[in-house]
Amino acid sequence: MTTIEAYYFTLEKINELKESGISITINPTTSKNNTALTEKFDTPNNIPSKYLVNVSFEIENDEQAEKIHEAANYLGLCGIRFDTGGTENHRDWELDWSFFYQKGEENTEWKAVS
Repeated sequence: MTTIEAYYFTLEKINELKESGISITINPTTSKNNTALTEKFDTPNNIPSKYLVNVSFEIENDEQAEKIHEAANYLGLCGIRFDTGGTENHRDWELDWSFFYQKGEENTEWKAVS
């Protein structure tokens, strides 16, 4: 998997969360217009600046919070990392300059157990 493939894989997982009933908003990040950051981080090891987004999850219950947490952990097991944040009823994933992929493979065995 390449970094851009890992990005699209992450978007697939986000779509799965949305299909499960979690309210999700995806907005472009403002940092993608920052020339200094673009010059610094627009490398083959990063996702292209035109794809940088903030993913916001609105959480209605503990089950949804757990699904988001499990998805983030699963992506981490697949070698995908990015900045996260949030509050009691809200989570954010920053698919921006912090997005990092370390060579790995989807762990389908772990997925089957969860």
